[in-house]
Amino acid sequence: MALNRGLRSASKLFKSSQQLVSKSGQTCLNLAISRIKLLQNRRSWHLKQMRKETALFLQTGQEAVAQIRVEHVIQEKNIWAAYEIMELFYNF
Repeated sequence: MALNRGLRSASKLFKSSQQLVSKSGQTCLNLAISRIKLLQNRRSWHLKQMRKETALFLQTGQEAVAQIRVEHVIQEKNIWAAYEIMELFYNF
């Protein structure tokens, strides 16, 4: 009898700790999603600015500098896409 009571109380404790972990885990996921959205906004603004600068470099005939900028723009777009994938993953 005493062993059964101990097992019941242990199982109740385990269930309550699972709920606590799931609530704190959900909170962490929500914070991560909002952080990702913030980073996406910042990167998209930076990406627009880099595209404008690239166009200016091309207009002034600085093709070597523009080519380097284009490589950076592609890299930024890839990072932005990775943030989108992470956000979709966290929403499940």
